[in-house]
Amino acid sequence: MKLATFNLFQFVAPGQFWYEAKAEASYTPNDWQAKQEWIQKRLAEMDADVVGFQEVFSIEPLQALCRAAGYEHFATVDVSGTIPEDPRVFNRSVVALASRWPLKNIASVPLNTAVKHELRLGDQFQFSRLPVCAELEVPDAGNIKVCVVHLKSKRASALAISYPEAMHWRDRSVDTLMRLSRASISSLIQRGAEATLLYHYVAESLLSEPKLPCVILGDLNDEADSSPFNAITMQDKIYEIGGIPEEDWPETVAGYLHDYRLSDAFRLAPNMRQHPRPFTHIHRGQGTTLDHILVSNQFNANNPNALGEVLNYWAYNLHLNEDGIENRLQSDHGQVCVEILPIGDRANLPVLGRSLPESRTNLSTRQDFIDLAGGIYQTNRHYQQWSSSDKYEKFWSFFFDGQYGWVKSVYGDMPVSELRKREAHSIEHLIPLNFLDAYLINKRMPRHVRYGASTNPFNLAPSERLLNARRSSFPFDLDGDQIVRPPQLSMREDQAMAGFDAENEWVIPTRSRGYVARALLYMLLVYGIDELYQQHIDTLVAWAKSDPADPWEIAYNHWVQKRLGIRNPLMDSPEKANILLDNQELMYAMLAPHHSLKPLAGKT
Repeated sequence: MKLATFNLFQFVAPGQFWYEAKAEASYTPNDWQAKQEWIQKRLAEMDADVVGFQEVFSIEPLQALCRAAGYEHFATVDVSGTIPEDPRVFNRSVVALASRWPLKNIASVPLNTAVKHELRLGDQFQFSRLPVCAELEVPDAGNIKVCVVHLKSKRASALAISYPEAMHWRDRSVDTLMRLSRASISSLIQRGAEATLLYHYVAESLLSEPKLPCVILGDLNDEADSSPFNAITMQDKIYEIGGIPEEDWPETVAGYLHDYRLSDAFRLAPNMRQHPRPFTHIHRGQGTTLDHILVSNQFNANNPNALGEVLNYWAYNLHLNEDGIENRLQSDHGQVCVEILPIGDRANLPVLGRSLPESRTNLSTRQDFIDLAGGIYQTNRHYQQWSSSDKYEKFWSFFFDGQYGWVKSVYGDMPVSELRKREAHSIEHLIPLNFLDAYLINKRMPRHVRYGASTNPFNLAPSERLLNARRSSFPFDLDGDQIVRPPQLSMREDQAMAGFDAENEWVIPTRSRGYVARALLYMLLVYGIDELYQQHIDTLVAWAKSDPADPWEIAYNHWVQKRLGIRNPLMDSPEKANILLDNQELMYAMLAPHHSLKPLAGKT
């Protein structure tokens, strides 16, 4: 399912105005048609199932537009306001919720008595724009609660004042500064109060209905490092509860704290790892992020009991400064859309594996290979969550605590024992981690399968740290090219036996090619990766056959099987492995379906 937040920028039908009765604060019929067509195009582009709208003045035209775009269900909880002296001039917008699925229990956020009292908000306090909240039943995923919000802006309305001509410019300047100081804090107090009222509402909802996930869609009018944002998410570390320090808490407390926090979907989305946060608004040439999507812990992939996970995050912002069309005909905000994969959505889950005798080698399908391999390894922890002790226990202990310290690093010529002595050892992902994450996300593989791929021991190899860094995510050379650019390293007993060819592909040592080929073929078969052409598969098969599994590989295979229940059938004896390698029906199951440049392959 996909959810989006969409600030429309002054959605006002022709013949009416926003804030002032002047031509530039209204739309001509042609402008209005252009704006609606752009909105419809953006809705189609995002293809979200649920959309939260802000800056809605003309409610009925928006509902009609949404219905035409496939959103049959629509909700607001307020009416837009006009100035008393001219009902054509709007001065207060509303938020709206549109959905492809039915909405129920539509309501707004109440004014929590404790919040009003402790913040001294007064009897006249109201939300600047009433949030709209509703529950919806998502097919194959159950119910979720969605709240659409538009918090108070930072705009200092108190500056809308004119001074007498006789007033000295020094006095005007000082008065302006003082008014700006008051207005900024007044807006911050209003926005902060709205934020904490929203958090109280969500926390109480989660307390009363723990199985009901909550998503907030909105223009928060603040950055992710602001106090109002923190007041909604409550992600700051808690050091004591009721005077009791953290070290004296029961073990369950950490889970309780996470259950009642909200997470920034940008930080959860795997496709945004190592990416800067996209801007959603430009103010005086400076990009800022005001539009956010927040999710409760039920959609946090780090929660082992999650009901779903944020899979993708997109920000549609190119129109803000690149298309030459004024924002009033589109929007002065970028749109944010996230995709959430419910754990209950089994449509795209792989068959994880059935038991097959290890002696069986007459396989014809990938599923046969997966069954023989013991299934698809799954875990609830990503490799990036591994600590040094995890790396030791789950990988290095085979080399450090056994008789295989003489195994050489995958790219260099230094044995593992020497690497350890020099503290220069590193774990190499033969299929790069970022490729695996992106590819399996694109195939809609669930979190536990993707995390298993990131930690699958048959994709890991001992490496020298600097050589691992030099390889980075560059593709392997599969064409027998020569090294023309060796990595320039300072440790020089280990002269690099790997490097780059003329096409920036990574050439690996001959002695490592059998292990690399067996690892790549295993990962391609097990995870359904179709990224190679026939000549590349033939090369990997030839490497695996000409350089059969070493004793340490066979022992490693047994070690992994004993610990995790999975195995790489290609790391078996040459007799068994070669039967699989000669099975063209099985090997060519990995052929790329389209002829395009692929990140795992060399030149075609």
